[in-house]
Amino acid sequence: MPISRRKLLCQFGAGAVMTAALPSLAESRFGEFPRSIAEGRSGGPVILLSRNENAYGPSEKAIAAMRGAEHSANRYPKAQTGDLRDRIAKLHALEVEQIVLGCGSGEILTAAAAAFGGRGKKVITALPTFEQLGRAAQIDDAEIITVPLSKNYAHDLDGVLARTDAATGLIYICNPNNPTASITPRRDIEDFLQKLPRTAMVLIDEAYHHYVAPTASYASFIDQPVNDDRVIITRTFSTVYGLAGIRVGYAVASPETARTLSARCLPDGTNIVGALAAVSALDDTAYIRTCVKRNADDRQEFFNQANARMLRAIDSHTNFVMMSAQRPATEVVEHFKKNGVEIGRPFPPLDNYIRVTLGKPAEMAEFWRVWDLAPAHKMEM
Repeated sequence: MPISRRKLLCQFGAGAVMTAALPSLAESRFGEFPRSIAEGRSGGPVILLSRNENAYGPSEKAIAAMRGAEHSANRYPKAQTGDLRDRIAKLHALEVEQIVLGCGSGEILTAAAAAFGGRGKKVITALPTFEQLGRAAQIDDAEIITVPLSKNYAHDLDGVLARTDAATGLIYICNPNNPTASITPRRDIEDFLQKLPRTAMVLIDEAYHHYVAPTASYASFIDQPVNDDRVIITRTFSTVYGLAGIRVGYAVASPETARTLSARCLPDGTNIVGALAAVSALDDTAYIRTCVKRNADDRQEFFNQANARMLRAIDSHTNFVMMSAQRPATEVVEHFKKNGVEIGRPFPPLDNYIRVTLGKPAEMAEFWRVWDLAPAHKMEM
């Protein structure tokens, strides 16, 4: 049965531990255990370390804004989304006409696939990478070309160039990349853009931008833009801002490209609760700094624990880690599931790696406890 574009957009848019080193659980809400535990299908507790969410949740200011939205629930969010676009434009020193809002950045990825893919067009993505754009383009009859990551887990941009031709409509660069948590150097992307045919658009997904520590090899294409109308950059409020369940994202593009994307997004796809929460989240810079700092500490502790067990992990620039299990990931995922911990699904071709979202200290202590429960002969390095 054929799927209408409106229906497609709806589908894509909705949508043995060193405990002495851990901080006291009574210290602050950052140490609380139950916040990111959900009820599993069997009714038992499940620790969620699977979808790259901010385990510490949104700021109190964003929560207050969401509570205050209840009295406006009978109104369409025109004024509030206008305020959000204004706030984003001011943040990045851009024109409002360059900002596109979406029901999460996923809606914008889907709109980009529809705008620049389609029958007779090629869409190029990495392998592995975040799959939503590729899935949307495939449904829209584009030819999907996947290029394996480099040995350093960066996007193989030379490999992308070798597969690019006049039929290439869109190239997707997730930076930092999901699921590998790795970065592609800024200079490499700039060189790539100079060599790329003028007919190809490039979408740079910066969903995990805030978690990247200062480094000479990385710079945001929003914070340090290039003069190239082919470039679209996306951000989301689902990660560091802790609003994954509220579904707000945005793109930055040239005014003409922004209009093209907006025409393929749902009208009023950003709801009034999300718009108000996002504005408050942007304004609460102190909380974002706290989340970034806490994530850096949690990430370092993860590597400390992995190193103590002689486990190899890919260097992470995000709030998740891709770690070698030296056994099929499907077995490891099932082991954790049976013990009340949900980790990321397998990501071929990295079939022996698992992706672990960083949780609160108590949750990570439970992760390592469950890891150590597995038979030694199955998980030892």
